[in-house]
Amino acid sequence: MEDGANIAVIGGGPTGSFFSIFVLKMAKMVDKELNVTIYEPKDFTKTGPAGCNRCGGVISELLVQTLAVEGINLPNTVVRKGINSYRLHTNHGSVFIATPSFDKTIATVYRGGGPKGVIVPDTESFDYFLLNRAIEEGAVHKSLLVNKIEYRNGRPVLFSQNRELMEADLAVGAFGLNSTTAKMIEGMNFGYTEPRVLTAAIAEIAMSGDAVARHFGNSIQLFLIPDPEITFAAMIPKGSYVTLCILGSAVNVNTVNNFLELDVVRKVLPKTADYRVDCRCQPKLNVSAPNRGFSDRIVMCGDAGSTRLFKDGLGAAYLMGKAAAKTVVFGGIGERQLREGYFPAYKRIIRDNYYGSLLYAIIGIYRKFGLLTKAMLKVVEKEQADDRKEKIMSGILWDMFTGNEKYRQVFSRSLKIRMHIDMWEGLLASMLGR
Repeated sequence: MEDGANIAVIGGGPTGSFFSIFVLKMAKMVDKELNVTIYEPKDFTKTGPAGCNRCGGVISELLVQTLAVEGINLPNTVVRKGINSYRLHTNHGSVFIATPSFDKTIATVYRGGGPKGVIVPDTESFDYFLLNRAIEEGAVHKSLLVNKIEYRNGRPVLFSQNRELMEADLAVGAFGLNSTTAKMIEGMNFGYTEPRVLTAAIAEIAMSGDAVARHFGNSIQLFLIPDPEITFAAMIPKGSYVTLCILGSAVNVNTVNNFLELDVVRKVLPKTADYRVDCRCQPKLNVSAPNRGFSDRIVMCGDAGSTRLFKDGLGAAYLMGKAAAKTVVFGGIGERQLREGYFPAYKRIIRDNYYGSLLYAIIGIYRKFGLLTKAMLKVVEKEQADDRKEKIMSGILWDMFTGNEKYRQVFSRSLKIRMHIDMWEGLLASMLGR
C-alpha cells in the first residue's frame, strides 16, 4: 500500500480492532502513514443488544499473556472473574475438573455494557476497551452501518443509506453474522459465500454476588446431557451475573426456559426466587468458513471468515486480525499477495476445526449412551483424585472448551492407549454397578 492509503474496516468488534491496532503499529515500523476508518454502529458502553456482541465472553490466560506482550494490558474493569476449574454435569452425576496448570486458566469478560437495562458497576466492555486502543493507535471510529459495497475502478466503495462513505484502497470485513452484511459481500461476486451457521441461545441470569460465589465460585458449570438438540451448555460466572450459553441444532425462543427446568440444571442453581433472566439473545455462530475469504483489495476476518469452532473466538480474532495486518503491510493487498500471506493462517483454523468436529462427534456419542457417560466420569474422578496420575481425559475436556490448545493437539492426546485402558476399566465398573 502506498503512503496515505485509506483502509475501511467494517465492524469494530475484536477482529476489527485487532486488525486496526496491528496494521497501524506495523505501518509505523516501515514509516508509512495509513488512514484507518472503523465503521461500527454499536455503542459498546450500552447495556443489552444495543452494545453487546452476543458472546459468552471467555478469554484464555494464554491470550491475556500474549496481549500483554503486545502492549495490550487488560485492566481489572475488563476482566470480570478468573476461572480455574469446571464442574461437568451429566444425567449420571457430576465431576470437578481443575485447570491442568496456571497458564491454562481462563477469565470472563463482558462484550458490552452488561445485561439489558442494568448498569454493572466497575465494568468495562472488552470490545469497548479494544476499540479505544485502536483509536489511540490512530484509527477513526464512525458510528455508521455499511449497507452496500461495490467495486469502482478496481477499488471497493462503501455506502451507508445510499450515501457514499469512502473509496477505499482496502476493505476489511470484520463483521459478525447477526446482520445482512455477509449477504452484501456475497453480492460482490468474487466467490465469497456466507459461512454456514448454528444458532445459539445466550442469557444473562441475575443473582446476588454471594449466590454466585456460593453456587459457582471460580468454576464454569458445563452440561453434557443426552438431548439431541443441545450439543453442550455452559454457565459462566461474572460477578453478580451468570452467562448461560447453549449450543445446539434446534435452538428456539423456549430453549433457555426449558433448559433451566431440567433437574440436572436446577441442582446447580439457587432457588428460583433467588435469580431471574434479565437478558437473552439467539446469535449465529460460524461453523464452516467460506473457502474464498479474500479478493483484490478486500479481506474477510473473524466470524465473517475463519474462526475457531465453538470456542476461543477472541483468540481467533487476534490471530486473524494480526495475520491480515501483517500481510497487507509487508506483502500487499492484491489477491495473489493475500493468498500467499493471509490464506495459510486462514486455512490452518479450518483444518484445526476438522479435528474439533471429530472430537465433538465423539463427545456426542459419550453423552448419548449412559454407560459411556458413567465411564467418562469415573476416569475423570480417578485422575482428579491422584496427583501423580497423568490427567489425559481431564485435560481433553478442559482444552475442548478453552482456547489454550488447538483441536489437533487435543485429538492427538485422545489416541493415548492409557486413556482407553482407563475408559475400559471405567466401563466395566459401570456395567457391574460399582
